[in-house]
Amino acid sequence: MGDMLRPWRAGLQILLREWRTGVLLILLVGPFLAYIGFGTLWLIERGWMLVAVIAWIVAGGAFAILAARWTTSVRTVMPPLDWDAPKTFSPQDREAWKIVQDDAQEAEKLAMEALIDGDRYIETGRDLLKHLAAHYHPDSTHPLDEVPVVELLTALELAAEDLAKLTRQVPGGDLITLSHWRRAIQMAGYISKANDLYALVSPFLNPLSGLTRIGTRELIVKPAWKNMQQNVLRWFFQAYVNRMGVHLIELFSGRLAIGADQYRRLTRRGSLPVLPADGDDMLIIDVVGARESGKSRLIAAAKEVFEGDDRPIRARLEGMGLEGALVDRLKNVRYVEVPGYSTRSTPEHDSRTDRQTREAAVAATVDCDLLILVIDGRKSLRPADVAFAQDWDKFFIQHPNREPPPVLVVVTGVDRPEFGTVWAPPYDWAAGQGVRETAVRSLFESLDATLPPGFSTFAAAGLPEQSSFGMVEHVLPALAAQLHRAERAALLRRLQSVASRSKVGRVASQLGQQGKQVWAHLKNRRKKAKTTP
Repeated sequence: MGDMLRPWRAGLQILLREWRTGVLLILLVGPFLAYIGFGTLWLIERGWMLVAVIAWIVAGGAFAILAARWTTSVRTVMPPLDWDAPKTFSPQDREAWKIVQDDAQEAEKLAMEALIDGDRYIETGRDLLKHLAAHYHPDSTHPLDEVPVVELLTALELAAEDLAKLTRQVPGGDLITLSHWRRAIQMAGYISKANDLYALVSPFLNPLSGLTRIGTRELIVKPAWKNMQQNVLRWFFQAYVNRMGVHLIELFSGRLAIGADQYRRLTRRGSLPVLPADGDDMLIIDVVGARESGKSRLIAAAKEVFEGDDRPIRARLEGMGLEGALVDRLKNVRYVEVPGYSTRSTPEHDSRTDRQTREAAVAATVDCDLLILVIDGRKSLRPADVAFAQDWDKFFIQHPNREPPPVLVVVTGVDRPEFGTVWAPPYDWAAGQGVRETAVRSLFESLDATLPPGFSTFAAAGLPEQSSFGMVEHVLPALAAQLHRAERAALLRRLQSVASRSKVGRVASQLGQQGKQVWAHLKNRRKKAKTTP
């Protein structure tokens, strides 16, 4: 009891010394207490006191419990934090993202006092920077020494911008300071102590309701209220780690070399925008395969679809649950036919010429946004096709900072007699029970079991001049379904191409821009001098 009253004695001494503050406090709180007193007397006279107390306890308990639950990071009362790896991340970046997630989970172990300590955020940012630097440069004793200062400032600028936008989603979040947090916690402590004191006195006034209130408060309300406060503070701490982590990873991956403005333009636009056919952002689809596998005919058929009415393909996409607007994006892709690799090799003997043609095909396709591997269905899967797919897959395993583009495997020649005697489209390759459909589906299963995991999406097309089938029905819808991944690959390709420029080239480009500005300034001055009398 003495421990309970000691803080109140100290508070009373402060009020006696600061009597003006006491008068203001009484004027502010006094009417409210008076209303409570008069209301209590009215409830007692009406015989509703017990019902009112129980309703008060139930409402307070429900508020505390629901608030504690709904302010956790997985609920929707607080703005949600996106813990999915951003679309610009490569496999190496996703491993670094796990470090950020682990550091964010440290908030679960921090006390409330630590979460309002400004130094805690500075130390956390510094530790996160060191951990990520060690991840990207494990053999360097001073990994931060190679980071350009301007790019570090860009990362901090972008992180601060994102965090500010996220915080402003909380009403009044842009006005909160650390001192506000401390005062709020202090006020919550004072209110808690006042409730403790009232809980001690209430059993003497009304034993039944008083004892019920003490039990409810100590077992449910008090712990839930404290959890709610901690959840709000943890949310902000995790939001800080989340936003800092994203842009520090972008920093160490070299993608912030393009500057904050260019980074925003490339990464913060709407998904799948319709771009002009000659734009720099045109998607590049490389079409690769063995010699005479039907690459040229496939590209020609894809272009012919959009020479006339595009409503059939639009309707097909919408029937599959895809956006019809993807047709506009498909119109603007650029197909690149890659020289075919030879197929004379066998698993036992791989000639030098065969290896060279495959290596050239791999080198020509690793920078595309989407890859189409064309396989001649009449000849089934050949060792050269498997070897190319394995070499292509191995390249991205050996370069974890690169994101492999999506792949579509297209089987051509399914209209040939090898798959059935009569060619009479349409066909359902996924569920049809005809001879030709069963044969194509069996080939798909063989491809899926033999090719690397990245080559797991299949389509088939028969492309005779008179009765072609498969482009509108299967190939183009399969391409449309992967456009979001192709957009991601294109974004990464552009970011990496800019970031991988040599320092000499970047300085030369900057000097060129500066020279243009100086020249334009001199021309403007000369024009003004001529026009001035």
